[in-house]
Amino acid sequence: MSVGQTIQNARKKAGLTQEQLAAKVFVTRQAVSRWEMGESEPGIDMRKLLASILNVPVAELLDLPDAPTCQCCGTPFDVPNMPFGTNADGTENPDYCGWCYKNGQFTGASLDETIERNVPYLMEATGYTAEEAVSFMGAVLPTLKHWNTAERHDKSANLMRSTFYVCPNCLNVIWSTDAAMVTCCGAPLEALEPTNNAGTLAATVEVADGCQRIHVAHPMTGQDHLSFIAAVSNNLVQIKRLSPKQEAYAEFPLQGPCRLYAYGPDCGLVEL
Repeated sequence: MSVGQTIQNARKKAGLTQEQLAAKVFVTRQAVSRWEMGESEPGIDMRKLLASILNVPVAELLDLPDAPTCQCCGTPFDVPNMPFGTNADGTENPDYCGWCYKNGQFTGASLDETIERNVPYLMEATGYTAEEAVSFMGAVLPTLKHWNTAERHDKSANLMRSTFYVCPNCLNVIWSTDAAMVTCCGAPLEALEPTNNAGTLAATVEVADGCQRIHVAHPMTGQDHLSFIAAVSNNLVQIKRLSPKQEAYAEFPLQGPCRLYAYGPDCGLVEL
């Protein structure tokens, strides 16, 4: 399925018009139409933002090869002279390439090291700039077997499962990496259950200069206001506290695929 068709299907599933999606990613309706018609394609960072807004895996919006790939660096095995990795007993390992896995050991210590090592090869193969190559690999590699397995062994590394709590008395905001027993002001708090934003809040997200800028059209009065806006990715949680009469706005460094939330006493926790 083409990227444009994937965007169109996900947009319709989310109940959004082209105009509404365009407002959320800060482009024109015509730009969304051109993507869906296959007349142009969004850039890497825009695809990551679209994946977050449309709640689809970012890999579905990236031009990934059909051939089997190394489950550590993402390089297709049909690349000329691509070696298979080797197990400790010297046998081939069909999941990993020889550059990433030798004699039963991974050659890179971290995700960042693996990305930096492979950026020049991706630039040569695709024509991407260095920034585009880093962005692409930062989106793809965490979905591969090696890095997924590493995250499962360290649950705290995957913050997408974060849970928010708000004290009704002092409005203290608390989050944990999973469900927990949380108390504040001497009383237990219930975990906030996020709801999909089906017109509850009018929000737009602008991507520029390496940042996501989230605007929510909200009166922000003393009786009806948002308490915070948050961005949650696999390894980073950022929270902007808000007060009555303050603009409902937050700016976060672009962190790849993430979930955006807004919370108010009246609307509850809303996934934007």
